[in-house]
Amino acid sequence: MTTEAPGADGAHGHGSLYGQGFLEFMTEVRRHPAPAWQTAIDVMTHGNRFPTDMASLALGLIDQAAFDVLRDNPQLTVQPATLDAADATHVTTHAAAPCLDMAVNSMGRLHLRPSSEPRVDSHAEDHWVSVGSVLLTDEIARSIEQRHAQLQAGETRPLERIRMALQRREESGELQAILEQVIDHVEHVESVCFYSEDRFFALIDRFTNLIDTKAGKGYLPRIRGLALSAWSDQQQLIVGALHALFISGRAVRFEEFNGCTLTAGRLLDRLASLHATYLQAGCESSVAIDADVFDLAEDVRRMAASFTGRGPLRYRWIYALTFQKQERLLPNAQSTEDTTAHITEFADLYGELMSGRPDPVLPQSLLFTQLASACLARDLQGQPYAQPGSAATTWVEHLIERIVASSVRATGSDYGMSSSLRDLGRLMLHDAQPLANEILTLTPADFYTCFVASDFASRLDPVSANAIASSVQKRMMFNRWHFIPGNLGRTLVPKSRHWYYPPLVPDIAVHSDVHRAAHSRARVKSSIRAPGPDMSRPPLRIASLNYRGFYDIRVVRMEEPPYTAEDMLRARRRTLWLEAVYGVIVSYLEDSPGNHLRIEGFGAGRFLDLTNSVAAPATTEPRDAVAV
Repeated sequence: MTTEAPGADGAHGHGSLYGQGFLEFMTEVRRHPAPAWQTAIDVMTHGNRFPTDMASLALGLIDQAAFDVLRDNPQLTVQPATLDAADATHVTTHAAAPCLDMAVNSMGRLHLRPSSEPRVDSHAEDHWVSVGSVLLTDEIARSIEQRHAQLQAGETRPLERIRMALQRREESGELQAILEQVIDHVEHVESVCFYSEDRFFALIDRFTNLIDTKAGKGYLPRIRGLALSAWSDQQQLIVGALHALFISGRAVRFEEFNGCTLTAGRLLDRLASLHATYLQAGCESSVAIDADVFDLAEDVRRMAASFTGRGPLRYRWIYALTFQKQERLLPNAQSTEDTTAHITEFADLYGELMSGRPDPVLPQSLLFTQLASACLARDLQGQPYAQPGSAATTWVEHLIERIVASSVRATGSDYGMSSSLRDLGRLMLHDAQPLANEILTLTPADFYTCFVASDFASRLDPVSANAIASSVQKRMMFNRWHFIPGNLGRTLVPKSRHWYYPPLVPDIAVHSDVHRAAHSRARVKSSIRAPGPDMSRPPLRIASLNYRGFYDIRVVRMEEPPYTAEDMLRARRRTLWLEAVYGVIVSYLEDSPGNHLRIEGFGAGRFLDLTNSVAAPATTEPRDAVAV
């Protein structure tokens, strides 16, 4: 499937709005007679590549009704159509009997609709691929209609709760401010994309219709200045849901329905599920489950914030073909890795710097505090650092590079990286406005990306290896430049400065090479991002401001298998090692106004290439990981 130039609304004809086509992921769909519900699962999970419970969240109410009835009638089979990208027409219907068309759209959403109804496009450039048809009896067709009516009726009360919450804010004079906040949040979250009924709403790489663009007015700005009574049910749902989601967890929660169908019932179910999960994890609640929707969302936010310093760890599993993100909760952040791995791996450096062996029970935070302090002391004494093949130019940089290399080995990755600000001294300002002014003068060149590859020399030609490394380094520097203003108070950042909220929890992404061209060029099949400090750790405080997502560990696999939560825990462990390093740097800068430290190495295209050093991948999923 190819993509063409975007249309007037930003969509691409004959291709997925997410980037490349997805049909290659459907080649394993059964072509022999099978229960229709099983074929539906195969299609909507793209060949069982992601969990059915996640895939089903993209279904519309009518599709959900049909799926439920098909599952109860396993005798029904699909008369298959040819899975061909050029086939965008309806399946031939049978005049005498009721029939369901099974089709999938350009973004991988499954439709199970009566063949008598016209196929609905989710956006101006949408197109369809027919999967097959299912012949029904009159009784089964009525069952689908009844189930659909039941699901629609179930939306009445949840939508009324959202409407009541909005009415209260209108009566208090807050409604228009809430709308402006929602528009602002959409602009500063990396990707927002969801269905409402059959319409697709988004701000993603190739498609924007939620906010204004050069092509015209966005969906949300059109209701500025209108009384709530003039808003449609859909407008009330979208504004109320996005506001509640952001309250409940900022950008992490704002993307909760990416790739899914947003309904009032699903929103309230999601908030209730989060509320219950956090209660079970030991968090305290201050409101009832049937409270005002926005008050309930605020309570979820407080409960999630209380995870700082606790045992449970929040992370997200991302199915990048559709941008769907599922929050998962681990009872603790302990991996199966040897607890003394930090001692084993860094004993040689410890011995070189401090002429001795580290105590085998030395906690990792103290070990890396000592190592960072010793490296910093050597740099301040002017002791040069030079090692063939290294992209580091100082001892502190060498320690950072060693930590990134450790993450590549521990996770069996093809490459890894870490990015941050070169000169933290620029942030040593205690007044809010001067600090904001300084942050706003930063450019992507003021950041660095330490890149470590796993034996690129024997696996890739030099041109390809350098292209991947330099493009990834520049992209990460650009991303970090985008993230850092997100730590400021909103009023301190002018509208002209584009920025994103910084990442707050670790994540695992699969099939990342499909939905972004840059990921495809860099062969990012699967990835892990472990930002630091994440929400389970205290923020990094520099002078007068707390920072999240200030540094990270990222690792990439260019081929299967995908990463597991165990791999994520190992990558995050290395982010905790970096936490100690940055703690030492900040402490040094705070000791005296004259102290200065700048990362000079890690220029684009310069990277360390490890040879024959990758450990076996950690493929075992930790026990008791649960979806939230």
